[in-house]
Amino acid sequence: MNHREAQNMLDEAINGLLKASAAVHHAITKFPVEINRRAAPIALTKSPRLFIAYCALVRLLKRQYEFFAAETGVLIIRVPRGWPIDDFEYVGELCLKARERESHEINVFVHPSRGRKGDWDFSPANQLGAPKLVVFASQGAEVHPALLVSATIEIDLEILDDRHLDGLIKELRVGPLSEEDRAFLREHDPHYVDSIFRRGQSASAALMRLRAMLKTGRRTEKVLPMSAFGVAGDWGLQMVRDLQAWRDGQLSWDEIDKGILLYGPPGVGKTSFAKSLASVCNAHLVAASLAKWQAHGHLGDLLKAMRADFAEARGSAPAIMLLDEIDSFGDRRKFSGDNAHYCHEVVNALLEALDGLGGREGVVVVGATNFPQSLDPALVRAGRLERHIELSRPNQKERTAILEFYLPELVGAQAIQDAAQRLSGYTGADLEFLSRRARQTARKSQRAVLADDLHELLPHLVGLRDRDVWRVCVHEAGHAVAAKALGVGGVERVEIFEAGSADDTSDNGAFGRTWIEETANSIRTETLFRADIAMRLAGMAAEALIVGDRSTTSGGSRESDIAGASALALMMVTKFGMGRRLTMFADQIDLPESELVKRNPDLRADVDHLLDEEYARANQILIENQPALLSLAEALKMERCLKGDRLDALLSAVPAYSEDNTHATHRRQFV
Repeated sequence: MNHREAQNMLDEAINGLLKASAAVHHAITKFPVEINRRAAPIALTKSPRLFIAYCALVRLLKRQYEFFAAETGVLIIRVPRGWPIDDFEYVGELCLKARERESHEINVFVHPSRGRKGDWDFSPANQLGAPKLVVFASQGAEVHPALLVSATIEIDLEILDDRHLDGLIKELRVGPLSEEDRAFLREHDPHYVDSIFRRGQSASAALMRLRAMLKTGRRTEKVLPMSAFGVAGDWGLQMVRDLQAWRDGQLSWDEIDKGILLYGPPGVGKTSFAKSLASVCNAHLVAASLAKWQAHGHLGDLLKAMRADFAEARGSAPAIMLLDEIDSFGDRRKFSGDNAHYCHEVVNALLEALDGLGGREGVVVVGATNFPQSLDPALVRAGRLERHIELSRPNQKERTAILEFYLPELVGAQAIQDAAQRLSGYTGADLEFLSRRARQTARKSQRAVLADDLHELLPHLVGLRDRDVWRVCVHEAGHAVAAKALGVGGVERVEIFEAGSADDTSDNGAFGRTWIEETANSIRTETLFRADIAMRLAGMAAEALIVGDRSTTSGGSRESDIAGASALALMMVTKFGMGRRLTMFADQIDLPESELVKRNPDLRADVDHLLDEEYARANQILIENQPALLSLAEALKMERCLKGDRLDALLSAVPAYSEDNTHATHRRQFV
């Protein structure tokens, strides 16, 4: 490049800079709209909070030259969540003078939430009638789709700027504020602003009183580690990594799980999981439930409260939103009577909130329930509560983690190991209560918690008597023999354990388990259903055959042998025409099986007949294979756990089921 070319490039750069400078000067001196920049004293006469809001708005509007210079446009200003949105009805009027709004046809609009019936109580067409529209809406709040489509600019409003605070301090003579005071002020409820800034009074002293008040009123709640939640905890740790990658811009929201359904008996920690997840993810927690939303009033108030909680979650993303007792929403297929319309409206609104037009990026929903079978299928499809994990009672390893969390003074102590071993069947809530009682004992003696404090609270172990051990062995052997004979699946392991035995993995403290790799079939036949029922009833049949009577080991819970066999028989009779009747009406398809039995008592007789037949078949199989049954039970009594080649050898005397069962399998366990 020669000297002349270099000089030409320099001249062009200088000319460009001069033109840009002239454009900036023109923009500053010839702003399309006169913003009322001298009304701060007027706002201050109303309240210090309005003064802060006014200063923030003026600062933002001064930068919107393109919006005001354009022929038409919609400017959506997102106000920080928690700041009273109604403040901007007054502040907007103050900033944009009425005469200027008339001459330039600028409309200022504070966006409302939906009405009580879930509808918008305004017409977007009326607001968009003006060439320019300034809309105020809270961060995360729902905005009418028509306004979103029309928006030319959407921008967040920054409030409590240092210069504005300095101006307020000077005007009211409230003394200096430290950086710590300013940071604390920005993090807390803006409704306190008017109480903190009182003319001639120390704002710093007021903030000190606010700190003390909040510290006294705040409940310091410890949260469990993810290791205490088993499979759900593993999912939670993956969510921690995914959310961090999303924050860093390394992972799109489309690649992250949108929600999880946790189900299980009461006390296993479904609610605690959501709190712990929010803590380890450093995410905002929004706890909601149908009961909480219903407390606001009628249907319209309920829907309004629902949308407000979802808006809070979106505005605080990343956020964990807990929907507790989600089964209370019900299943739309089962609604009937006078309340059906109301219930439909509530479920539909929830579905809309879960994946509405505005989406919910950054919001992970955790649904918790004791009764997953009561949920509407639309709630648990992909994109909503797409992951389903059962939270069982903790095993010994998880009980150890929970006790060490609540009693950190005893971490690593043998007392914790002994307690975890002896507390089979205890839930996380039970363990927290036990730990609290140990602490109470220590406080009464004015000392730290000791191992003896925990030991004295442990339940007295009553070991199984020899005859009861034998009964459990016979029961589990009955399941294994029937499974082999009926071709239900491969018997993987048979185990017995007494209360307090080492490393149990049960979820209810039962005395035995039989693990079966069950054949997975694309189409289930009547033969397969019946075989499954007979295998479930074989434990009870074995007790009656060998011991001489039946015990409580086959029933008493939703997961028991009898409950499972009854559920299968009920499904066969009511849904698939596999009973003594072929009748099935289309309007019955979506009704629960129990409801069908209530409506038609004769169906129960069919269920009873089917169960009787399969119990008799299980009994006959055990009679024919009694030597193998006794050999397996004797070995189980001696060895406590049978698996692998040892188990295969004991079952080799049982004739194998002839039908081809080489399909994919999945594991099940039976008590």
